[in-house]
Amino acid sequence: MRPAICGRALLAALLVAVAAPALARSCEPVIGQGWPPAVGNYGEAAVQLLGGAVEDGVSMLTLPVRGEESQVLLRRDAGSGQWLVLAGVADERIYNWNSGRSRGGVSLVVDQQPDFVQAPVPEALAQRLVQAWTQALSMPEVAGQAPVTEAEVVSFTVGGQRYSGKRSNCGPLEALQDQAVLLVELAHSKDKKYEKRYADIERALDRMHNRFYGQDAD
Repeated sequence: MRPAICGRALLAALLVAVAAPALARSCEPVIGQGWPPAVGNYGEAAVQLLGGAVEDGVSMLTLPVRGEESQVLLRRDAGSGQWLVLAGVADERIYNWNSGRSRGGVSLVVDQQPDFVQAPVPEALAQRLVQAWTQALSMPEVAGQAPVTEAEVVSFTVGGQRYSGKRSNCGPLEALQDQAVLLVELAHSKDKKYEKRYADIERALDRMHNRFYGQDAD
């Protein structure tokens, strides 16, 4: 799969999911710590294939019901010390159901080469993102254990801690999903677009703060 096609596919999937109408506006605990039951092996395989785990930054992994899995990560480069955003999408679906005549079963397609794009992120903006995601993922609506789900799984990490569950349609978690879309857009941008993308992310963080934690909060 060519990078341009990868980028369009990943952005389309994220934008459609974020723009989907909310089925319920009450902020129930749709995510919790760790992996949902029976998802851990699949999730860990997707993480490793799509850029690895993040210890000092943030990430959002999407495990859709159909189609290719994707992950966006914000982390510091071990060599240069520069903060980078990395967006990756599987070349083919990782979770594969084999429906043979005798018996069916699941196999994980990890022998593939995902497509990746990346872009630099200023230190101050990266630190602000980490702080905002830390605050959102430590709120009371995050359950102690990731809930059971047979639908799409969204999995966040911050500071090496994992939080997984369903896509949120309200509250700070919805804001994190919006910011993940902006990070993917940044990763796919050319150099001359970086400043605009940085400003878009700053505005999104401002809106999140004002709505949920600042003077505009209920």
